[in-house]
Amino acid sequence: MQINALTGAFGAEVFDIDLKGGIESEQARSIEEALAENVVLVFRNQDLDIYDFERFAMSLGEFGETPFIAPIDGHPNVLRLLREAEEKGPLFGSGWHSDWSFQLQPPSATLLYALEVPEVGGDTAFTNQYLAFESLSDSMQSILRDLKGLHSAERSYGPQGTFGQPDPGSSMHIQGDETAVVLQAHPLVRSHPLTGRQSLFVNEVYTVGIEGMTKTESSALLEFLFEHSRQIAFTCRVRWMPGTLTMWDNRATQHFAINDYSGSKREMYRITLAGEQPVLN
Repeated sequence: MQINALTGAFGAEVFDIDLKGGIESEQARSIEEALAENVVLVFRNQDLDIYDFERFAMSLGEFGETPFIAPIDGHPNVLRLLREAEEKGPLFGSGWHSDWSFQLQPPSATLLYALEVPEVGGDTAFTNQYLAFESLSDSMQSILRDLKGLHSAERSYGPQGTFGQPDPGSSMHIQGDETAVVLQAHPLVRSHPLTGRQSLFVNEVYTVGIEGMTKTESSALLEFLFEHSRQIAFTCRVRWMPGTLTMWDNRATQHFAINDYSGSKREMYRITLAGEQPVLN
């Protein structure tokens, strides 16, 4: 298994490994370590069916919980991220976010496998939250370590949210409900359970406030952190091809699905892996 850097900041492409039919435990450990170090891993030229995809995910950990979105029939842990060429509604995955950060135990990692992609467009951008935190002043780091962010799915999946009501024009069945308004507090800075490295843990989609602060106070600080966390120097970008499998560490990155492929179809399989409650050690 050969690992080549994707950018000078972070991310890596993985070669000389065939994921079809499963991997050995030693390979799984190597991938887990590589993900913790590189944050984003891209496996090119894979030929996977849905069973291969599930088998690979299970070799790395347990499945995470996926609310609000109907899975593939017979495969309760796999989503089909489908956008037909003629669709015009909101794009699932747009906006900088860490997957399901509103959960008590957000997913450790997300796996996305490309079935059909536009000839041009539909890339996914990532931003490294290790670098975002480490580039802050010592004083700001000290302030943030004492604070907790409030996360909620309300903006996306609440009754009045972007996906709060079923869209008959969407190829995906997304149904928000009242559970989306629940608030979950997580440290603004979390430690990675494998490396101990600290990262910023906020995102503009799901972080709605800061515990113990007024709305005015928290909004000012969060807007600074949102803007800071997505600086171009902290980012990398994955261009998809059929057979590309990308996995990322939700504990140390945010991502953004780019909506620049109107008139083209894009279809993916998606799995999340179970994670732990964020803590700062």
